[in-house]
Amino acid sequence: MMKKVLTSTFILLIAVFVAACSAPEENIYQTLEDTVAKESNFEKQQEPLAKLETAEKAIFDEIMELGMKDFEKISQMADEGLANLDKREDHLNKEKESINSSKKEFDKLDGEIAKLKEKNLKKQAEQLQDLMKKRYENYEELYSTYIKGIEEDRKTYEMIKDKELKIEDLQKQIENTNKVYEKVFEANSKFNEQTEKFNEAKAKFYKEAGINTKEVE
Repeated sequence: MMKKVLTSTFILLIAVFVAACSAPEENIYQTLEDTVAKESNFEKQQEPLAKLETAEKAIFDEIMELGMKDFEKISQMADEGLANLDKREDHLNKEKESINSSKKEFDKLDGEIAKLKEKNLKKQAEQLQDLMKKRYENYEELYSTYIKGIEEDRKTYEMIKDKELKIEDLQKQIENTNKVYEKVFEANSKFNEQTEKFNEAKAKFYKEAGINTKEVE
C-alpha cells in the first residue's frame, strides 16, 4: 500500500515575493511550506512499510503452502509474521506522529486567512484549508483501518500457532482480514486523491497570490 505525500517543494524563492505580496500571503506561504516540512518523516515511512508488507505476504504465502505438514516450521514463521506486524505498526505510528505535527502547523492558517483582503484570494485560501482538513480526516480513517488490519493479521498468525486449528476457522478469519484490507485500500485511495487535490489547490493559490517560486527537483 503506497500513500502519497504533500508535494516536496524544497522551494527557492526567485524574488522572495513579488512587490504585491502582502504580509498575510507571506505568512500563509510560510505556514504551508512548514506544513509540508512536518510531513518529511511521514514520507520516510513509506518505503520500509512497503517492504514489510511485501515480506509479510511472502511469509503468509509460504505458510499456506506448507499447511500443517510441518507445524514447528509454520509456528516459527507465524512468529516471524507477528514480528513483522510489530515493525509495521511502529512505522505507522511514526507516520501518524508526522501527520499530527503537520496538522498542528497547518492550524496556524486560521488567523492569516482572515487577514486577506482580496475576496477571490481569500476564497481560494479557504478552499485550500477545507481540502487539507478533509485530507487529515481521510488519514485518520486510513490509520484506524490499517491498525484494524494489523490486529486481524495478528489473530490469523496466533490461530496458525494452534495445533488444534480447524481449517474452516482459519478460512473465516482470512476472509475477515481481507474485508478489512479492502477498506484500507479504499481509504488509501481517498487519501491519495485528497492529497492531489490539495497540492493542485496550493499551486493555484501561490500563483494567484503572486508568490514567485521555482521548484528544485
